[in-house]
Amino acid sequence: MKSIVLSALLCIGTGVALGQGSKIIENDLYKPTKSTEAMAYYNTGHDNLEAGDYPKAVANFKLAIAADPNYIDAYDNLGLVFRQMDLLDSAERYYLISHKKYPKGAVALRNLAVVQEYRGDYEKAIEYYKQAKAIDTKDPESYYGLSRMYFLLKKYKEALENGNATEKLYKQRNDPNIGDCYFILCMIHISMGNKPAAIKYRDLAHSVGFKVPQQLEDALK
Repeated sequence: MKSIVLSALLCIGTGVALGQGSKIIENDLYKPTKSTEAMAYYNTGHDNLEAGDYPKAVANFKLAIAADPNYIDAYDNLGLVFRQMDLLDSAERYYLISHKKYPKGAVALRNLAVVQEYRGDYEKAIEYYKQAKAIDTKDPESYYGLSRMYFLLKKYKEALENGNATEKLYKQRNDPNIGDCYFILCMIHISMGNKPAAIKYRDLAHSVGFKVPQQLEDALK
């Protein structure tokens, strides 16, 4: 049963909090560039990324950086494109530049954690997620990442602790991604032998429209 659940997570979990590519939104951590040229290249690059045209996305994000060398979002999204292309060394390079230029931001750290997850280095991913959590203790994504990594390492107690924290923070935000959280909590509980709790979270996942893999549904019968 545990191997079935683990394979399901690997199919879905690695795609869950990957998308950091978004059009420019001003918030406490990131400010839009003051360069209209850089902004134009960035938005075009984002459109290229959405369309799956990765070479053009790379070109436009690089032009955005050339127009504004401190454009943090452009570095993060350039890293995302390379990650989608499975060029992990290049992705890591731009995430590291982003982090060096803006060490108070958690986005690059979470992305660096995902790169390590892709490489199968879950312990190193945990270190990056912990650093991100220390910067932004109210952001559920770092807790969610930690929950998945601990689950993959079969450290279920730590996985459950972070999964519970994720659920609490998602609820506070009324976050639509809470279905992902219910899914990981379902998997943690079934791996710990607590089938009633696993069914509870399976049902909660259903209630928010999350599609639970059939293998997991079968395991809960």
